[in-house]
This record gives sequence, C-alpha cells and structure tokens, in this order.
Amino acid sequence: MAAFFLRGPLSRGPRDSGQVAVEAALVMPLFVFLILGIMQLGLIAQARVMAKYAAYRAARVGAMNNANPEAIEAAAILHLLPVLVSNSEVIMPTHSAEDVVKKFKQHTAGDLELTDGVKQVKTVICSPLKGELDGSRSPSIDAADQRSRANDTGPNAPGSGGEVDFDDPANQAPPASFFLNGAGPLRRFNRTRLVVQIQLLYRMPIPFANWVIVKSYLGAKIPSVLMMPGKGVTEREETSQVQDVLKADAAGIAVLPINVSYAMRMQSNLFLSKFAPPSTNECISYGNPD
Repeated sequence: MAAFFLRGPLSRGPRDSGQVAVEAALVMPLFVFLILGIMQLGLIAQARVMAKYAAYRAARVGAMNNANPEAIEAAAILHLLPVLVSNSEVIMPTHSAEDVVKKFKQHTAGDLELTDGVKQVKTVICSPLKGELDGSRSPSIDAADQRSRANDTGPNAPGSGGEVDFDDPANQAPPASFFLNGAGPLRRFNRTRLVVQIQLLYRMPIPFANWVIVKSYLGAKIPSVLMMPGKGVTEREETSQVQDVLKADAAGIAVLPINVSYAMRMQSNLFLSKFAPPSTNECISYGNPD
C-alpha cells in the first residue's frame, strides 16, 4: 500500500521538480516587479499630493511677501521634505522640529542637486509677467499703477522700484477700449494674481521599479520616427524637463517629473525692481503656455 502511494498521481519525479523551478524562475521577477511597482506608484501618488500642498503654501508665502522668489522656493522645499530623497538615496525622517530643520538645511545646502545643475525642486512664477505690469507685452494693455508710495523717490526709497498696488481697483477693472485690442478680458485682472509652479523631479527610491518607470517615461516623451510626444504637450517640456531627466538617468539617478501650479491673489505689493517678475512664462504646460 505504501509503495502504491509513492508511485501514485501525487508523486513527483525529477522532471516535475525541474518544471516547477523553471516556472518559478519565470514568474518570480514579474511578481517582484509587481510588488515593487505598486509600492513605487504609491510613493509617486504621495509625492504628487505633497507637491499640490507645497504649491499652495509657496503661492501663499509669495502673495504675502511681494512675490519674493527666494521665499517661494524655501516654502516649497519645506513642505516637500517628507518626499525628498537625499543623495544617499534615503528618505530622511521628519518626526520632530529638529529633524525638519536638519533636513531643510541639508537640502538647501546642495543636497537637492541631482547632477550637472539639475535640481530636485524648481519653483517658477508663471504670472504676473513683467510685460503685464509695465505695459510692454503684446497685445499691449496700459501699465499698472507704479507710482512710489513714499515721498522720497530715490533708488533706495521704501516706495520706489516700480511698486504696483495689489488692491488698486484701477489695476484690475478694464477700460472701455480694453476689449477692442484683442488682449482678452482676464489679462488685466490676472496682473495681481500670483501663479506659482513647482517643478519636482521626484527621485524614486525603490530599485528596479524606478528604472522601469523612468525608461517608460522617456520612451513616451522622446520623439522619434516611431514615437511621438503626447497630445497637447508643449515644446518647452520636451526640450527642458525631459533633458533634465535624461541627464539624471545618465548619472544613474531615476527621477519622474511632477508639475503642480497654484494661483492666489496678491496680498502685498509687487516691485518691478526689488523682486522683478519674469519676462517670459517658463512654466510647463500641456496646452497654451500663455
């Protein structure tokens, strides 16, 4: 009876064991990638949520501080700390105020540098542009109120430097001729609306999955005779951010772009000289960049 069970349908010979080993060798890499991929996609989703919150905080700091670009960038980095990966490929903890200060100083001291001038976090002011405030942009609209708020109009006077009053109704209400020059009804209103974009090159910390994800991204974004860029993606994205991803990939660093914008009405005056607004819109968009 014992011999019957050993030679029965449930018994496995050397050939069956070899088949199981081959099947396991084929399935195991896919299973491992599935688990690691799910973990990495979860971290990417978390990074995007944090980037949305950081964009809101950066826009608020800018609105309260005359659109100071240094303050905007510092606020963005501070609120992105939980998802920023150090050059040692470790997500440093932020369990206490001391941890937050330590990590913030580390990242602002250069740990955000990925390679060859490519940074993990970049903040860009999309609006207002210099031409929107001084009336030089085409199609033109009249210049915003840039009168000094102080009696002394010298270069170091508190109210000098092309100060634009954020709550002056004349800077927002369009004149009667405004709708006749093709400028559009919102340009005058948007002159004192601060739009900040966070361009995060999220450094993916999970091995293997990050390599597959970044190669998939580059395969979809780099145009060739067989691959075309996504519908509505502007040339700026193809030529700037993709190049940064390529530089990081060449250095063995897997990053994925996350771009988030937030708009907020200014709560302090703009200064054309003290914190000069950008001349061109360098924000990455998926449609009309203006």
